[in-house]
Amino acid sequence: MQLGQFDLFCQVARVKSFSKAAKLLHISQPAISAQIHSMEEFYGIKLFDRTPHGVTLTEAGVILFDSSKKILELHEELERTLASLADEKNQKLVIGATPAVGSHALACGIWAFKDKYPDLQIHLEIGNPQEITTKIHEKSVDLAIIESPLHTQKGITRKSVFTDHLVAIVPNTEQWTGKTSVTVEDLTKNRLILREEGSELHSILDYALSPLNLKFTDLKPRTSISDSNAIKSAVERGHGVSICLRLTIQKELRHGAILALPIEGAEQTIEYSLIYRESDLSGIAKRFVRFIASPGELEVC
Repeated sequence: MQLGQFDLFCQVARVKSFSKAAKLLHISQPAISAQIHSMEEFYGIKLFDRTPHGVTLTEAGVILFDSSKKILELHEELERTLASLADEKNQKLVIGATPAVGSHALACGIWAFKDKYPDLQIHLEIGNPQEITTKIHEKSVDLAIIESPLHTQKGITRKSVFTDHLVAIVPNTEQWTGKTSVTVEDLTKNRLILREEGSELHSILDYALSPLNLKFTDLKPRTSISDSNAIKSAVERGHGVSICLRLTIQKELRHGAILALPIEGAEQTIEYSLIYRESDLSGIAKRFVRFIASPGELEVC
């Protein structure tokens, strides 16, 4: 029985659903079912009762759930002890990320990891996907989170960690409050403000707009601003509308400063992956990979 199976079992037990656990762990539901079936075969007893609303632990499942949590806690304690013996004060971890991930998702994960390894030196390197991938190859960056490349490059391991969507952001005014979605035409008629060509958003927009046979350049925004916060401020003040990743506007949405609306025909899922060269990972880097790939560690700040 592998350690990862205990973690998977605990996730299913907590959310009481194979499909919800699959989303949290970024794997398919059939893969979850196969792992649970393998555990039931291994122990020779049923661990979950299936119901129309999900799953519940059997008596044996409850016992295994309690034991699995203890096993995972003991392993985490063992890792911390071994890390201290490895003199983590002299260890450094260089992490790469695109601007959106580095500012809005990865930062909180880094602080949570620092709580576990307070003496570890961490450097966060921000850049576009091409720059970061090059630095992975050059070994100047240990690992990174970027929007997933269409093709995995030779020597690079890729692990999906979360997904996002592009949305239109508009002022919270009467003009927009009744809408549930917008078209590209709606946006181009209303002082569209976008990041500059060559920005991170440029390539993401090209991908998301491809079902509409459109590209970033086809939108022809009247205003471009190189700072995402300035764009959000302009939209909030009613100076125009824009397009951005949902993860970058969570604070504004909580405050009700702006509205986020799906763009009809451009609902493509943007997948983000952890990338690294497996053969080059240090012990502390491997621990970070396992940590950041765990459900809940990449919550938006």
